Parts: sequence; structure tokens; C-alpha cells
Amino acid sequence: MSGFWDRLRANVEAKLNKLFDRFEDPREQLDYAYDKLVQQLHDVEMALSRAIAARKKLEFELERLDERINDMDDKAKRALKAGREDLAKQALERKLVLVQQRETISKRIDEMKQDEEKMLALRDNLKTKIELFKAKKEQLKAEYEASKAQVEVQGMITGLSDDFASAARIIERSEEKISDMKARAAAIDELIATGGALDLLEPEERDAIEKELGKIEMQSQLEEELKKLKEEIGG
Repeated sequence: MSGFWDRLRANVEAKLNKLFDRFEDPREQLDYAYDKLVQQLHDVEMALSRAIAARKKLEFELERLDERINDMDDKAKRALKAGREDLAKQALERKLVLVQQRETISKRIDEMKQDEEKMLALRDNLKTKIELFKAKKEQLKAEYEASKAQVEVQGMITGLSDDFASAARIIERSEEKISDMKARAAAIDELIATGGALDLLEPEERDAIEKELGKIEMQSQLEEELKKLKEEIGG
């Protein structure tokens, strides 16, 4: 039986070692491992049930052998009483064969009982380990769910912090632009009040105006010079 249990434990361990490669969610891993252990317990209980049934069958056969042994013994006695020693010997020979069979079966039954006791102890041990595993499984699942929720909350907080920082930068830039616009408006008001509004015009605009003003001034000077010449000639 030790070989059977060694193979069983090795099989369970091998399957459990592969669990982490099959699932990403540890809750699924734990549930799968628990289900496999429960299945192994079921297999052990079925094997134990079959072993008990086989032993009961041998015990029933043992009772039949006891009946046949008693029958052969009774026949040997009756043959002797009838003066048939030859028949008595035949009955006793059959009895001895049956006794040997009984000893063999009885020994086998004792061995099976010992195996059953080992299986019962191992089954109870497996039940205890499964209950402990179940409790630990639920604890780990609860811890995982709590940790997952905490990570999600922290992620939300980090995201909100980034959003707040971004919003704060937008507000800061907006305030700077508004401040610049206010300063520009104040400067325009001041220049208008002092007659220097043209300085606020773009360089290209200022050049065009200055050219036009220059033309007007030059035309005025030409008119003035022309007037002087006419006066001189007329005089």
C-alpha cells in the first residue's frame, strides 16, 4: 500500500505544480487545487470501499469453508462408525485440503484488514489536510480580493492626482494668459491717453502709415515751394 500512496502523493504534487502555469488568477488556482484534492479523497474512499467489499467476499468464503470442514469431519466420524475406514480417510483428506485453503484465506483477510486500517488513517489525514487547505484557500482568496481592491483604489487615486495636476497646470497657464492680456490692455489704455497708440501697431503697419505721412508732408512742402516761386515770378 505504501507504493500506492507514494504514487498518489507524487501525482497530486505534480499536478499542483502545474497549476500556476495554467491560471493567472490565484483564486482559480486555489479552487482548482482544492477540487483536485477532493477528487483524490473521493478516489481513496472508492478504493477503500472496493477493498472492504473484497474482504467481505473472502470472509463469506471462509464461512463456507468452515461449513465444509465441519461436514467432512462429520462424514469421517460417520464412516468410522459404519466400519468404513477408507471413506473416513477420504473425508479427512478433503478436510485437510479445506483447512489449508482456510488458513490461506484467513491470512489474506488479516493482511487486507491491516491495509484497510492504513487506508482509513491516510483517508482521515487527507480529510484533515483538505479542511486546513480549504480554510487557508478562503483566507488567501479574501486577502487577494482585498489587495486587488486596494490596488484599484490606489490606481484611481493616482489617476485623480494626475488629473488634478494637469488641471492645475491648465489653470496656471490660463491665469498667466489672462494676466498678460490684462497687462496689454492696460498698456494700450495708457498709450491712447498719451497719444502713442501707434506704437502698439505692428512694425509693418507702422511703416505703411509713416510712408503715407511722409508723402503728405512732401506734397505739402512741394505746394509751399511752388507757391513761393509763383510769388517771385509775379512780383
